[in-house]
Amino acid sequence: MTGGIPMTASVTLIVLSLVALATYLHYRHQQRLTLNNRFTIIIGLRQLIFLLRFHRRHTHELLLNGNKTANHNDTSTPLTESIAIEALGHSLLNQAETCNKPMYRITLKQFKTLTKEWQRYSLQRNQAAHGKAIRHVMYLIDDTLTQCLLSNDNNQLFQRYQSIWPVTLNALDSLSRFRFAIQQFSHKSPAMQRELTHQMDILKRRMNHLAITAEHHEAVPLLDTLFDQVSHIENSNNNDQQTQSMLYHFSLEVSDTLFMLFDEILQQLGDELAIKLPEMKHKHCATIVPIQQMRSGH
Repeated sequence: MTGGIPMTASVTLIVLSLVALATYLHYRHQQRLTLNNRFTIIIGLRQLIFLLRFHRRHTHELLLNGNKTANHNDTSTPLTESIAIEALGHSLLNQAETCNKPMYRITLKQFKTLTKEWQRYSLQRNQAAHGKAIRHVMYLIDDTLTQCLLSNDNNQLFQRYQSIWPVTLNALDSLSRFRFAIQQFSHKSPAMQRELTHQMDILKRRMNHLAITAEHHEAVPLLDTLFDQVSHIENSNNNDQQTQSMLYHFSLEVSDTLFMLFDEILQQLGDELAIKLPEMKHKHCATIVPIQQMRSGH
């Protein structure tokens, strides 16, 4: 009997150890599933930003041309992008965790207003409304990504992301201000010319800051080449409307580059967390489009 006590204790200890190990493995498995699900939502949100940016470009051209271009004479018919935005928004609402659903419902309501009322907007209001919608999606990405990093208990990675996030928002804010300055630009107004140059300088500094913070150093010379185009645009003619159009298309190149950097950040974070992300391709990130090749469209 005395010899059986240690054996019983050993068996009990082994059983308890196995139960603890099984519990730990189950917890880790659930944690990994949650992490994967959250990154799936992040990628969906990133796709939503792409659709909103495409919708902004399309509606900008339609408003600029009086809704007579792009075969959209019937203003009662929703744009393809509008349908895709609402469909993806509902899908993300269904995937969202219960505690986050109210934020998704608010954002989805904003999308519905945007996709149904854009035809009544001025060019400036259309830009601002889309910018606000994109910013809301960025905050949803930030909230989900923060949850991922905190649950992963990687303080160093979390601190690095926290240093990148405000730089990204600052660059987005500067892009919006630069686009507003474009709409106000006039060759006859030195004040408006100075304002455009001022906003462009701020945008360039913040874009460079983002590239360096994101450790995407090869993007810095790309940005230098990109921003060198502005002086050529201003000096190319004295027609305000043509200059504004060329500057707007330049801002599209800047926007493409900014989101290329943002996607690089997401890719880096996914790699750190051992999450396999789909490759996010960018039409304009590899080359600079010369001014003479810029044309109306997307």
